[in-house]
Amino acid sequence: MRQQRNSKKPSVTVNTADSAASRSSTESKLPYRSRRHLLSPGERRFYHDGLQPAIGQRFLISFKVRLADVITVSDWNGPHGRRIAQKHVDFVLTTPRTTRIMAAVELNDASHAADDRQERDAFLAEALRAAGIALVVFPIYGRYDPQRIRRRLLSAIVSNRR
Repeated sequence: MRQQRNSKKPSVTVNTADSAASRSSTESKLPYRSRRHLLSPGERRFYHDGLQPAIGQRFLISFKVRLADVITVSDWNGPHGRRIAQKHVDFVLTTPRTTRIMAAVELNDASHAADDRQERDAFLAEALRAAGIALVVFPIYGRYDPQRIRRRLLSAIVSNRR
């Protein structure tokens, strides 16, 4: 007896500007809009001109990663869980095959000089250190040297493994 194949194709929903007219009146009243770009101009420049050329195919790069997806805590409802729930890191490097987290990368602009940002940055560094994850911080520049970025990243990763 032969089994029949299910010839029904899976349905796919695509939301485009052309489908805007078909949206319900409730949806059209929501205040949301696209941010257009996930990365700021400075972050995009660092990603394309510095980070990506520096690591090539050695690591995968994820960006705007929730800190709670990088580190964990046993009591999410306690103060330690709440403290990481709403934060993110700029970039995370993982191994291509296993997605093992190798390092977090932060890109700092002038806003990091503010007291509240310095407190946040100190907490981030302490939390990642406690979790055994290397943190490498770069300032925003007009130009980046991929070789220098590679050396700093690999040095931090190797040092962190010891």
